[in-house]
Amino acid sequence: MSATLAVRGLSVFYGQMQALHGVDIDVPKGQITALLGANGAGKTTLLRTISGLNTPRSGSVRIDETELVGKPAHEVVSAGISQSPEGRQVFPNLTVRENLQLGAWIRKDKDGVRADMDRVVGLWPRLGERLAQRAGTLSGGEQQMLAIGRAMMSRPRILLLDEPSLGLAPVIVAGIFETIQAVNQEGTTVLLVEQNAHLALKIAHWGYVLETGAIQKRAPAAELLDDDAIRAAYLGG
Repeated sequence: MSATLAVRGLSVFYGQMQALHGVDIDVPKGQITALLGANGAGKTTLLRTISGLNTPRSGSVRIDETELVGKPAHEVVSAGISQSPEGRQVFPNLTVRENLQLGAWIRKDKDGVRADMDRVVGLWPRLGERLAQRAGTLSGGEQQMLAIGRAMMSRPRILLLDEPSLGLAPVIVAGIFETIQAVNQEGTTVLLVEQNAHLALKIAHWGYVLETGAIQKRAPAAELLDDDAIRAAYLGG
């Protein structure tokens, strides 16, 4: 079910501006890897490139031994990678059920899709109560649950999460992070981009720090939590 993601030498440009500078990261099978960095560091660019939405100038993205660079986004999903984007980006005029069904659009196993719908609803009963409700009428927290649930409907081996706590109340964030841990414990590998560095490192196994498009530090998450420089920059001292 789970997989290893390996990124090597990834360089991405927007016109003449270089957004990523030879980025190397590993996302070990069955673990949560946190990617930290300030706004504009290149975190979302990295996730979009892994997902096939950006084309790198150079470098490699592999899931197990499968090269993903050059594949269109739908083939990246078929290879086992799914992303919950920053800002949630649910389809507001579609129902919760329809949003979840869209997450499974590449799949033909109807029984499996139904089982995964039940799994998502089991993780977030609030979504189960709102299956017929338009997604645009949900609260921000419910939309975030839906965005992650939709990504899970492709049954990914690697789940990419971009700022799942953004704009949400602390009590909602705590519940979402508990669910991320539960999904990981069920076997899904997770790459987590998150500005709430303390929460991210609390649940992660490994962590990376990205600054101005380059990896500046890589260490076990527990080490980064105790790193004075990381504490000063991302954990409030």
